[in-house]
Amino acid sequence: MDSIDDVLDQIHTHIAKTDNIDPSLQKDFHELDKSIRAMNEVKKNNGAMDLAELDRQARLLAAKFETKHPRIGELIVRLSGILQGMGI
Repeated sequence: MDSIDDVLDQIHTHIAKTDNIDPSLQKDFHELDKSIRAMNEVKKNNGAMDLAELDRQARLLAAKFETKHPRIGELIVRLSGILQGMGI
């Protein structure tokens, strides 16, 4: 099973290698990444965060990427699946 950090890193790699990605999509992903990594740290410290909201954001962002950048969209869908498996 993929770790959430591994999938986030894969998405960063694909974004870096892909031309013509809308800067607003990149910004949206970076914000999602930051929120997920913060949530993961909180979870490690027995805290709680709104996984459902992060999953919703991931699915919306995946839909935006899938049209022009299907591989990145697919990775974000995998990320959503991991979030769901964390207890959504």
